[in-house]
Amino acid sequence: MKEALEGVRGAEQEAKSIVAEAEKEAKAIIAEASKNGEALIEDAKRQGEEEGQKLIQQAEAEAFKKAEDFKKEYEEKVKYLRKISADKMNIAVDMILERIVKVHGNS
Repeated sequence: MKEALEGVRGAEQEAKSIVAEAEKEAKAIIAEASKNGEALIEDAKRQGEEEGQKLIQQAEAEAFKKAEDFKKEYEEKVKYLRKISADKMNIAVDMILERIVKVHGNS
């Protein structure tokens, strides 16, 4: 009976040791998983920031190109309007000169 009791105590001690070891391993696994999770989160943040920077740069490049296109288009329109204005100015000068000549020519 004493041997049986010692056997039970030995088994209980072994069970406690196994449970303690399992708890220790579980804590280590949880700590490793937490560390890996944090690393994954940081990596995802970094990738998100990089992707955001790329999108901003693309948007800026597109905006600059559109601005250049608009500038070119409006410069051409201004050039055209100046030409029309100059042509009309020449017509107006010719008309004025013609009237002056007619008025003074008839006198």
